[in-house]
Parts: sequence; structure tokens; C-alpha cells
Amino acid sequence: MVRVVRLLAPALLLLALACQPQAPAPVYGPWEEGLTLAYEDPTLPQPQRAQDRLQVRVAKATMAPGQPRLVQLDLTSIRGAMTAKVQHQGGGQALLGEDDHVLSQLLPLGFPTTSVWTERGTEFRVVGRATWSGAALLPRTADPIGIWVEAKPDKGPRRRTLYLPNFGEVESIEERGTQWVTVNRLVAQGYTDLPAIKRR
Repeated sequence: MVRVVRLLAPALLLLALACQPQAPAPVYGPWEEGLTLAYEDPTLPQPQRAQDRLQVRVAKATMAPGQPRLVQLDLTSIRGAMTAKVQHQGGGQALLGEDDHVLSQLLPLGFPTTSVWTERGTEFRVVGRATWSGAALLPRTADPIGIWVEAKPDKGPRRRTLYLPNFGEVESIEERGTQWVTVNRLVAQGYTDLPAIKRR
């Protein structure tokens, strides 16, 4: 009997560990209602840089556990405004059309474990993890470690984007000759209303 208990003990321990509640997988995009992000292209001179600033606001979010999570984003600039709907599921991120069909798979299912994929003729690969140099802009509770993703189109320069949990894109760099140049960067964040939901 003692021998049986000794043999079963490791298996029972593994089973107990497997049954522990798992932390939800990070969402590599903005999802809290009211969260507003502002982006600028640092290569542009002022005042054009400020004039071309893009504001992204989470207008509405449905983050039910175990289901596709839908987020409505309002994008505004001095040139106008538009609305985008994004679906988060299994680490993936898809841009949806008006009838909720997938227009583009921004991040693949299983991201970041899925490290290589192709979308509309562009090859993507996960480059690696890194701490964002602009993390002082974020709340103290935010995770400053993100994932760099490289996009290699059929034509044109390679581009790398750093995605942070709960914020998504915070910086994009583009290959120009022998250098990588920042072409899009998060420069402000905050809430235009109080957040309506809390993620569990």
C-alpha cells in the first residue's frame, strides 16, 4: 500500500497543479472602454507631427470569457474619423468588416507561440521580447515588456512593431537603408471616460 501511495503521489501533485486556475492570456491590443491612445510619427517636423496625430479610443468592448472578444475602436485625426471593429480570440487579433467577416488577421491564433505567418502576401515573424523604451508614459501597473513582430512585404521596406499587453502597438520602426527609423510611436494615453469594465 505504501508503495502504491509513493507511486501515485507525483501523479496527484501534477494533477493538482494542472487544475489550478490559469491567468488569462494577455490581450495584445487596447480593450478597456474609454482608454484613449495617441500616436505620432517622429520623422515629421512640427507642426505637421502634431497635426497628423492619430487618436485611438476604445468605444465599446465585449470581453466575455471563453468567447471571441469584440472591441470597437474610434480612430480620429484632423483628416476625419472612422470606426474599426477588432476581434481577439486565442491570442489572435482580427480586423472585422461591417458584416463581421474577417478583413485581415492582424495577429495569428496562438500568438505569440505562433511565431511565423503570412497575411495578404506579407510575411510576419516574431522577433523577440523587449522592454519598451517609452514605458515611463504608461501606468505603473502596466507591463512594459512587449513582443516585436517583423513584417516583410513583397515590395517595400521591412517594418517592426512592438506590441504590449493591453495596449497593442506602442512603436513601429521601418528599415531605411542600414538603419531602423521610428515611424509611429505612442505619445499619450489616458481615459476620456471612466473605464466601464474590468478584465478578470
